[in-house]
Amino acid sequence: MTPYILAVIKKIAQNKLMFKNILYATGLAAAVAPAFAALEWTTDLDEARTRAAAESKSVLVDFTGSDWCGYCIQLKKTVFDTPEFEALAKDDFLFVEIDVPRDVNRIGQELYSKNEKLCKQYKIAGFPTIMVMSPEGYIIGGFVGGSNMARTKDALSAAKANAEKVAKAKTLQGSEKAKLLAEVHASLARDLKPANSVMVNDIAEADTDNVTGMKDMAKAAAQMEELEAKLNATRGNAEKALPIINEAIKNAYPVNLEDMLMTKGQIIMALVNSKLNSANSIEDVEATHQLMLELVDCAPADRKEIFRQKIEKDFADPATILEKIRKQRGDK
Repeated sequence: MTPYILAVIKKIAQNKLMFKNILYATGLAAAVAPAFAALEWTTDLDEARTRAAAESKSVLVDFTGSDWCGYCIQLKKTVFDTPEFEALAKDDFLFVEIDVPRDVNRIGQELYSKNEKLCKQYKIAGFPTIMVMSPEGYIIGGFVGGSNMARTKDALSAAKANAEKVAKAKTLQGSEKAKLLAEVHASLARDLKPANSVMVNDIAEADTDNVTGMKDMAKAAAQMEELEAKLNATRGNAEKALPIINEAIKNAYPVNLEDMLMTKGQIIMALVNSKLNSANSIEDVEATHQLMLELVDCAPADRKEIFRQKIEKDFADPATILEKIRKQRGDK
């Protein structure tokens, strides 16, 4: 080694920041970097499922809001971006991020629009939502909301066990197959079950004697999908949506009734807010009062009377309510 090179090495050793910069600039960082390397996250769910089938793995999907969801950011930092998670998950899962940031430029409009559609398809109701999927599109595990490493470990352990059940179910027929898949579906968190229509339909098809009751569940799921399509067609118009949900409630399967009543409550509240904001007379306030009373039907049986009394108390003085509305609007 020449004296010149020795002098350069000595100088670099005396300046750690320079050493770091030179390493990265010359591409030598990889040679001296720590052993941990971040997991590969893709944005293409279809491709990941295809790969998962070829590699006998499951797909872990992170539905996230990367620049606004505090729990999402924390989960990524304290769990997903750690060597411990890599060691835990790399052999059994492929990883997909479905991001819906506030700043669309982070991912581009095309991917943003695609991700929005996926959120609707998988009925994402909160962020983060972590779904573990089998290659055929079954939901086999996951969770909704913030998490830590311990909870994530438990969720992945349950998903691995369900993946084994799905693999075994492929070797079975009829009611035996249906019962095993029904166990997997039953084990899911409540918020994940509505997205599991592929599995529910396959259970219903295999279960010719309906021993699992999944034929009824498949019909109920179809009813909810039809309702969702009708409500989406109103484009958020609560006036048009209310008669649609009222008609659906009349014909609801028992398993759907709670969700339909909750949806009706949300529609009524949107309509109440609109009507109160535009109220110009005591008659308008009274009409809103009557509309609010429809919310009583959406409440649990043991809360209906309490709810009714509260509404009556809130609307006891419609003239004062109207005065407050006008003041808030700045009416003269």
